[in-house]
Amino acid sequence: MKNSLKYIISIIFFSLFVIILLKMSYITERKNLLIANTVGLCFSGIGIFYSYLIWNKIMKKYHLLMKNSMLDGMTGLYTHKFFMERLDGELGRAERHNENLTLLFLDLDKFKRINDTYGHLFGDMVIKDTSNIIKNNVRTHDVVARYGGEEYAVILVNSNKEECMKTVKRIRENVENHIFTNNEESERMTISIGMAQYPEDSNEAKGLIKFADEKMYEVKKLGGNMAK
Repeated sequence: MKNSLKYIISIIFFSLFVIILLKMSYITERKNLLIANTVGLCFSGIGIFYSYLIWNKIMKKYHLLMKNSMLDGMTGLYTHKFFMERLDGELGRAERHNENLTLLFLDLDKFKRINDTYGHLFGDMVIKDTSNIIKNNVRTHDVVARYGGEEYAVILVNSNKEECMKTVKRIRENVENHIFTNNEESERMTISIGMAQYPEDSNEAKGLIKFADEKMYEVKKLGGNMAK
């Protein structure tokens, strides 16, 4: 970005230099002075237009890089790193506006058997299908991330646990009822969900993550396919 600004500035200075040079060469005649001004303006216009094209190309690449750094390549969900940044931001907003926030930790039950039985390509398909189920069952302003492997994290903004239960139930039931298939093999899956509420369960990111994670593993110990 800095290099682009330097390039634009250099084009402008070069154009100005051409104008001055031409003025000095033809200053004696009014007609030639008009020509010098016209030529200089043409150079400036070309320089500015060319700089705009380069700047536009650079900004497109910059936005693409930013998007790729935020999104998980397989699922299109937010990455772990970006999720942590958003969680801190949403907690700050919840504190300022005296609002609740609910954090969900979700983990596919007995996922290892999928990779062991059908291979990693089928496992990847299960992860992607589950990502779509979760994303399609929350609001557009909620934050859905792939936390790692077959684990997901969801920030339900301005919501307490009670208000989130319909959403949580919908996600769990849709995963349970979904047929994961690649047209050759078919499987059904279930998901375990742990919940943590700000500020009741914790008023900081690490505390909420720990609480939700522990609740999720309590569900797993009970057989999975539940929320707690």
